[in-house]
Amino acid sequence: MKPVYIRDYDLLVIGETFIEIGCDGDIALSKEYRKDIGGADIITGITAARLGSSVSLVSAIAADPFHSFLREALLSQGVNIDHTITSQGYNGLYFTSPRASEQREYLFHRPGTAAMSITPSLIYDDLIENSKIVYASSELQSVSKAARHTVFKAFHHAHINDIMVAYDPNLRLRLWSLDDAKECLWSVLPLVDVMLPSAPDESKALFGYERPLDVIGFLWDRGVSIVAVKNGEKGCLVGYDSKIEEFPMPQGKGAVTDVTLIGSVFNGGFLHCIARGFDPFSAAQFANNVALYKGIKGGSISSLPTKEDLA
Repeated sequence: MKPVYIRDYDLLVIGETFIEIGCDGDIALSKEYRKDIGGADIITGITAARLGSSVSLVSAIAADPFHSFLREALLSQGVNIDHTITSQGYNGLYFTSPRASEQREYLFHRPGTAAMSITPSLIYDDLIENSKIVYASSELQSVSKAARHTVFKAFHHAHINDIMVAYDPNLRLRLWSLDDAKECLWSVLPLVDVMLPSAPDESKALFGYERPLDVIGFLWDRGVSIVAVKNGEKGCLVGYDSKIEEFPMPQGKGAVTDVTLIGSVFNGGFLHCIARGFDPFSAAQFANNVALYKGIKGGSISSLPTKEDLA
């Protein structure tokens, strides 16, 4: 296996590729919509890539009318798609509207989704061993049993080879049941090094705790070494190496207008720093600024910051 410092990828993302259709008002009543690439895991990868990380994506893109658009969008953001296959069926699609910062609106459609073609056969040893961090979330696990097995296979091989595994529970009950989400979480929990949950609603549903401090203790007891609990406008609480620090969102930089997928943006900034060798506390402070930049600027992937924007 390659030493860490000569591996080709800072971050290997395994996730579903969506078409995002955005609008500014009510989804059903709006007359104008914006088309872009989307998906929680994809946004995490693109955020890290725009900040300067080398990112590779394991996914499937259907040969429907959006095929070329999605591939070109990923390439334009610097994401390696050598391991993203072309499949039959249709690409997943969702409508989204920021409306109010505390009331995000999502409407998912998965007719014959291409992500059904994401199977364990896409994961092989050299791919995992050529990455510093392997990342996935429950968004992909919610697609199918094959997708769950794919995530488990990637995490297991990374774990037994001491490659960092990062996971976001990313609970979305519009996509599946709480029981299924818990089952998938517990199946990979022993393999995870970095957990990126949200509080209070998600953490209460999955772990039984609303306070970020309790969530950190709960996950530490189960072997997760780095826990970054996202707590909305309050910022985040990070636990690592028996230390816990709170990082409020920076003030005075502008009003947040769009929190769509802002947690995934935080993840991308956080993992970018970890791959660069920074400690989790420095990574959290940086990731807060990355997420805030996106929240203030709003919009699609073009609103995600580059390293020059944050210099």
